[in-house]
Amino acid sequence: MENISYKGNLKGDTMNYTALILAAGKKAGEGLSYKKALVELTSGERVLDKSVSIFLEDDRCQQIVIVTNSADLQKLVQSHDSGKIVHVKGGKTRSESVLLGLTAVSEDVVLIHDGVRPWIRTKYIDQILTKMKTENACVLAVKPKGALVQVEDGYITDIVRQSYMQTQTPQAFKTSFILRCYTIAKGLELNVMDDAELVSRVSDTKIAVVEGDIRNVRYMLKD
Repeated sequence: MENISYKGNLKGDTMNYTALILAAGKKAGEGLSYKKALVELTSGERVLDKSVSIFLEDDRCQQIVIVTNSADLQKLVQSHDSGKIVHVKGGKTRSESVLLGLTAVSEDVVLIHDGVRPWIRTKYIDQILTKMKTENACVLAVKPKGALVQVEDGYITDIVRQSYMQTQTPQAFKTSFILRCYTIAKGLELNVMDDAELVSRVSDTKIAVVEGDIRNVRYMLKD
């Protein structure tokens, strides 16, 4: 495992960042829509609009990179009429889409967020950015509601009640650090669905955790 840690604190009370929002879906390379991102919430906003809005309203967010490959999604975000927004064509896998998005990031810190997770609140972004003054990586995570169980051959073999948490987004990283991690992962043909997991598989760098909100869930399409 390669040591690719980047040291050094970011100075100043205000930490600027880029929000990298994944709205590409599993088949962005084929130009297919991410249907969940287009659904209207009860407020009248579409899911992606809601996910983007918190970053548009944050003065610390200097750039929003939206990874997508669908014409209808591009029309959706154009309605914001903001010079902050950049569109990047997604890849065939999530890892490839993130790497392509990272190449467009302008700030030293990037928050990678799922475009169909629209209920993130500003206070969690504040806590993540505070951690990022001294860390290379920081993620949101929540404790599971019930006990985690290990199952083999249809029977419980172990029960874990402490320590384990489930990651959420946004997940924050020093841009140069996470770009290097994804570059290594590409060379290894490694494709995972979580940024923190990828970092842990290619780096020895510790990942800080901020306890998140159980309401910060992915939007699910109704049957």
